[in-house]
Amino acid sequence: MTDFPIQTINQKISSALTFTSRLAFAFTVVLIPVRYRFILLKQSIPPVYADYTNLLLFIADIFMLATLALWGLSFLFSPRRITPGPRHVWIPLIGLTAAGWISVISSFNRMLSIDHSIRLVALFVFYLFVVNEIHSVNWIIYPVGLQAVSEAIVAIAQFIAQRSVDLQRFGELVLDPAWSGISIVAANGVRLLRAYGLSDHPNILGGCLAFALLILLAAYLRQSTRTTALIFFLPALPALLVTFSRSAWLAFLIGAAFIILAEMIHRGQKSAPRLLWLALVGAIILAPFILAYARFFGVRLGAGNSFNKPTVEQQSLGERVLLIQYAAPIFWQHPLTGVGLGISPLAFKTYYPQFPVAYEPIHFALLDAALETGALGAVFYFLLIILPFVTFFEQRQSLLSNPLTAAAAALLLAVTVVGFFDYYTWMLAAGRLWLYLALGLWAAALDRIPRQSRTASGPPFKELT
Repeated sequence: MTDFPIQTINQKISSALTFTSRLAFAFTVVLIPVRYRFILLKQSIPPVYADYTNLLLFIADIFMLATLALWGLSFLFSPRRITPGPRHVWIPLIGLTAAGWISVISSFNRMLSIDHSIRLVALFVFYLFVVNEIHSVNWIIYPVGLQAVSEAIVAIAQFIAQRSVDLQRFGELVLDPAWSGISIVAANGVRLLRAYGLSDHPNILGGCLAFALLILLAAYLRQSTRTTALIFFLPALPALLVTFSRSAWLAFLIGAAFIILAEMIHRGQKSAPRLLWLALVGAIILAPFILAYARFFGVRLGAGNSFNKPTVEQQSLGERVLLIQYAAPIFWQHPLTGVGLGISPLAFKTYYPQFPVAYEPIHFALLDAALETGALGAVFYFLLIILPFVTFFEQRQSLLSNPLTAAAAALLLAVTVVGFFDYYTWMLAAGRLWLYLALGLWAAALDRIPRQSRTASGPPFKELT
């Protein structure tokens, strides 16, 4: 008799802690792109960019840690089983985390590699939280929508003003297209500022907006969330455009095509009017920007032979090729354990004191994994990005009928596409959070579908063991 009230109180406390952890999770998602951070330890190693060497704590990190702490406390009052998700996700994640810690042995800066390895552990627990606690789409749509709208407002204001908009107290960079080091698009001698929002770089902002737009597009196709998704979707679309991020544009287009194809296969022509209406409204919103800045979009897409002439675009592409070429000899000297997680810029500096481009990671996430964590880490990272799509293909007849799995697969596809052209989904805090969020949503969606319904229409997928 006396145990029942205590048990009830414990359950209520656990429920309150779990709910609070979900609120912290929502703030984490909203703040993913924001560069506002604290420097825990300065390690100045010029000319390497300071953010590659300092130990940083971003505002999104703080809320992520709060999420995990509150969630952990809830188990003290109500112990329960934790679901790790499908084996084709959690096993490569553990393997990649282990590879990160192993790379500390040969790291060029052990303290920095330990910091990155600790982050991978925290991100794995964050993945577990998403799998086990995010049961309602509202816990995703609203935070993602608020992230997209808040960044869109700042980004569009910056682009129109062609300068920063005095939000430095919230982490905004001081921006002027005339300054060296600021990301711009140049056409006919005119320098056009790319939109940063509150992020570190237009490519990071573009990726975050592309990922958010895919979730909102999937939500728009559902009757219960259509209006909410539309309100968030429309302002974010032109913001993505004015980041001038080609990888983000491509990721969004491929992910959107995937979602639309899945919708058409599942529902036939029923969604066509809604999609056509959204495409028309989107075109009307984008048209003024495209027409007013057509020459800049042309340069970004290779018009006027901009990829071959000595322009900003040609320099950007050339740097990517050079980084790969210079990385190959370093990898072959550290094929098993790599140069250390998060250390590739320092490795370049150590091996090449005179370097033709900026010291930064390779703009290809899989090669970054190989260089920093060796062949073992590269294998686990490759499995992590390929096995969800193998699963989706083999179980497509059942998974296509579930809008959540289709949306999660499209998000993973977009994150993977970005990783072919940039490194922030591998190394930087914002990209990593989106990657682990995407993996968590995919695992959660897959776990919600009974195994019998997933395997009834075809041979079962033999998961990694």
